[in-house]
Amino acid sequence: MKTLDFSYYMELKFDEPVSGHHFTIKCMPQTTVRQRIEELRVDVYPNRFLSYDEDSFGNKCIYGHMEDAHDHFEIRMEGRAVTGIAPAETETDAVHAGMFRYQTQMTRPGKEILALAKSVSFAQEASNYEKARLLMKKLHENFSYVPGVTDVETTAEEALALGKGVCQDYTHIMLSLCRIYQIPARYAVGLLEGEGQSHAWAEVWSDGGFFPLDPTNNCVVGDAHIHISSGRDYRDCMINQGIFTGAAQQKREIHALVTQAEQ
Repeated sequence: MKTLDFSYYMELKFDEPVSGHHFTIKCMPQTTVRQRIEELRVDVYPNRFLSYDEDSFGNKCIYGHMEDAHDHFEIRMEGRAVTGIAPAETETDAVHAGMFRYQTQMTRPGKEILALAKSVSFAQEASNYEKARLLMKKLHENFSYVPGVTDVETTAEEALALGKGVCQDYTHIMLSLCRIYQIPARYAVGLLEGEGQSHAWAEVWSDGGFFPLDPTNNCVVGDAHIHISSGRDYRDCMINQGIFTGAAQQKREIHALVTQAEQ
C-alpha cells in the first residue's frame, strides 16, 4: 500500500466570451475496496448552479451550468489516497459485469485486431484474468507508445493499424481483444504516480471481481494508480464534457501531480 497526495488542474481558455455553458465533470476519485480517499477538495469556476450525483456506472459527477458570459473555465481537485488495499474491485452482480462484454463504436474490431486476437493461444483452464494478461503481453509486443499520432476520436482498430498511440489507444485495443473472447472488460480513468495528465487502463472481470491491468505499461495496476471512473470506453469517462453558446475557440491546459505523502 501507499499513501499518495494528488492534484489535478484543468483550465479552458476561450478567445471570446461564451454563455449558456452546461457541463459534466468526472474528476472525483471515491473510496472503494482498492483505495481510500481522504481530504478530497474540488473547486470549479464558474461555480453557479452546481449539483452532485452519480452516473449509471457509479462514477461521481458534478453537473453545472453558467448562463452569464465568461472567458475561462477551471477545475481544481486535490486530496490524499491510500492505494493498493486490494487486488480487485468486488463485483457480485454478474449481470452488471456482463454489459462490459459488448463492443462499442470505439472498440469494434476490424481485421487488424481480429488477427492479433487469433495469434494468442490460451491454456484450456485459463481464467479470464490469465487470458487478459496474455492479451496484454501480445498487445505490448505489437504496439508502441507515441504521443501525437492519434486523438480522442481514434478507434481501437484505427490505432492498431497505425501501430502506435497513447494510453487511451492501448486501453481501447485491450478492451476489444478481451471482448472478442467474451471477457467483460471496462475502461478506467485515473491518475498515475508522477507528473503529467490523467491515465487510462483496463479492468477485467474474473472470478467475481474487476482486476485492473495497465496495457500501456504492461503491468498489473498496483498502488501507484488512483482510480477516478469506469465505463464502456473513453466516452463514458471523459473528465470534462459540455456545450456552450458562442463561436469561441478554446485552448486547454491540464496538469496532474501524484506524489508519495510525507509521513
